[in-house]
Amino acid sequence: MNNPAPRVGEEAAPPLAAPSDFPAAEEVELLWRISLFSSDDERALRKLWRILKGQTDDYLDRVLGMVAAYPTLAAACQESLGRSVDGPAAVRPLFREWLFETCRTPREPSWLKPLYSPCSALSSERSRHPIWAKLPGFRYLIALSFPLVAALRSLLVGTGLAHQDIDRMQSAFLKAILLQVTLLSKLYVKAGVW
Repeated sequence: MNNPAPRVGEEAAPPLAAPSDFPAAEEVELLWRISLFSSDDERALRKLWRILKGQTDDYLDRVLGMVAAYPTLAAACQESLGRSVDGPAAVRPLFREWLFETCRTPREPSWLKPLYSPCSALSSERSRHPIWAKLPGFRYLIALSFPLVAALRSLLVGTGLAHQDIDRMQSAFLKAILLQVTLLSKLYVKAGVW
């Protein structure tokens, strides 16, 4: 059974699920179908990456600006970043990698699978996999879904794209983020509830 993630300020790392607990390909595919993710969405995400690949720092700055407007969320994110030896500087390459994988390979979230390591390897795995040190509590992952999409819109509006194209990219991006959060949620909820 998985335990819920610790609250902000708690030292314990969230427990990891066993490797066999990562959802089967059929389950992931069903989630994509339920979310109405289509080949049009995949094309929109590839187009989005072509636009964002040179602007990931600007995009992250916009997201962090939105987060800073909410002290509780900002504190949770800062605490996560503070656990890292590298601090906020380490976030940019991780964010860039996450954004690339989300846009280019949304159906194969390779960054998620290592998080489903055996519980016995929790300490060593957490230190070897820097994303664990960067993840805030689960409730904040859900809350961050919208700022990620809203910050994207403000960036895309300045590119001169048609509103229809911006809406399509936002919709596809939101679907991809929500699937990732859904897959992450299995690490935080009780067995049998997911």
